[in-house]
Amino acid sequence: MSEAWKGTLHQIWICAERGGLPGPVAQAEAVAATGLRGDRYFSPALGRDPARQVTLIAREVLEEVARDHHIDLRDGRHRRQLVVEGVPLNALVGQEFRVGEVRLRGVELCEPCRRMARLSGEKGAIKAFVHRGGLNAEILVGGTLNPGASVVPTPPMQGKLPL
Repeated sequence: MSEAWKGTLHQIWICAERGGLPGPVAQAEAVAATGLRGDRYFSPALGRDPARQVTLIAREVLEEVARDHHIDLRDGRHRRQLVVEGVPLNALVGQEFRVGEVRLRGVELCEPCRRMARLSGEKGAIKAFVHRGGLNAEILVGGTLNPGASVVPTPPMQGKLPL
């Protein structure tokens, strides 16, 4: 990825139990190969499934969908953990980037699913978010996440990952 960009972490959403409502938090601990502490998916077993460690969505997409489709999921019903601004999420598949001190690698696009549509109560959500539903990412280096943190591209790490 050659294009320069710099974004910002806007919000963090944690959902402690399966099917529960996500709530905004002022800070979250990202644990390498495990997930966000306190979230329903936080588990060392996620080391085998890096696509489920952390999810991101663009604030711009949430705004567009609210405006153009009258589907407002800005209250966390989008089911993604990190809301970022100014970040080309679709271009980050296979790329490494930092959110503050946390180093991530984009694994795959986080396409909308029937579960998200059902839990959000919005029937048109799948169509509205196709190919812009966010990014699933692997946590390479953990740390503390705070809204307002910079999101920037980074060159790939060489050799062994730090624990």
